[in-house]
Amino acid sequence: MTVETDEMRLQFLKDFGVTDATFTDVSSGSSSTITALLRNEYLEVEVEGEVGVESSAPFIACRSSDVPNIQQGDTIQVSGTTYTVVEVMPDNEGMLDLRMRG
Repeated sequence: MTVETDEMRLQFLKDFGVTDATFTDVSSGSSSTITALLRNEYLEVEVEGEVGVESSAPFIACRSSDVPNIQQGDTIQVSGTTYTVVEVMPDNEGMLDLRMRG
């Protein structure tokens, strides 16, 4: 059961994120302004099954209601940089975590 409301999720993103990110649905060509939280996370990437190498990747958190049809290949522009969606990971409680490529 979800504890927070969609308005509470929006307030969280406004407090810690960017309020003028631009989401573009590439398949339809439509764009909208959303509030999103951009962060860089460190990941371990395996190189040919051998030793892992540390890397970083941008992730964006946003409300599911702001991007209902998001899919791989769509873009989000944050602070002048355009990121492409690589993976969509819903939390099934109203938020999405998006792994991006810059």
